[in-house]
Amino acid sequence: MNDRQIECFLEAARNLNFTRAAEKLMLPQPAVSRYIASLEAELGVSLFFRESNRKISLTRAGKAYFNVFTRTAAELSHTRLALIDAPEVLRLGINLGWSTSDYLPLVVERCKKSNPRFRLSYQCLEFHELTAALRDKRLDAVIGLENYLLYSQEFETERFTSIRRNILYSRLLPEHEDIKNPADFYSYDFLIADDPLIRDLVQESESIFRAFHFVPRFRTVANQETVLSYVENGLGVALMDEWCKFLHHPLLLHMYIEETNPVVLAWSRDASSASVEAFREALLYVFQDQEP
Repeated sequence: MNDRQIECFLEAARNLNFTRAAEKLMLPQPAVSRYIASLEAELGVSLFFRESNRKISLTRAGKAYFNVFTRTAAELSHTRLALIDAPEVLRLGINLGWSTSDYLPLVVERCKKSNPRFRLSYQCLEFHELTAALRDKRLDAVIGLENYLLYSQEFETERFTSIRRNILYSRLLPEHEDIKNPADFYSYDFLIADDPLIRDLVQESESIFRAFHFVPRFRTVANQETVLSYVENGLGVALMDEWCKFLHHPLLLHMYIEETNPVVLAWSRDASSASVEAFREALLYVFQDQEP
């Protein structure tokens, strides 16, 4: 059974006339009769008492199926309209602690211009939580560091910018007023979150400090929030990206170093979608004039 068979049956049942039903459906009358006859054959019942094409009435089975198909058609129409109007939601993950207000509203605005039904839903998570949520299909895409996400080969990535690294420290750090360049951090603990990949990536930064004749002393703590709490209270320093919200904390100071981190949009290779593609294009557009 198909939509056309049901449509012909319902129209004939409303008008109790095959010819009038054919006119309303803009079909030849014999075609309407064939559709209804094939529906009756599939159902195994007669739906109409036929005296002529102009004089028909519903059988008991016809009345029952009229009620069923009328409800079904109404529900189908309602579902179609709901899907047409339903928003296309992109579930995005963003690194915990990053500030995105300089670009995210512009990206969303551009997405909505091309598709008014576009909506953004996002979560801020630790690096390892971002990759886990993307892998488990709880997120459609994530914005994160390229070096971290490239460890996961099941993801597609698109680099759209690079951000500078800096040393974050507090005005409560002992003798902070004497710090003039990166070499002056040699005696302080560099705090990092307890994540194997972050430890590997951060320790790659050791080469930067060789020019200042010291190797940072890294200290592992529970997570990124703990890192920031230690730094805020003057109990160590940390390497942070320039998008870190804490760079604007009134109690904290920062010093840029000669290192950048590529930032990418990542999504699962087997779960791309129109909303991901639209967001990717808008993101590249917003960052197109920035230095790579």
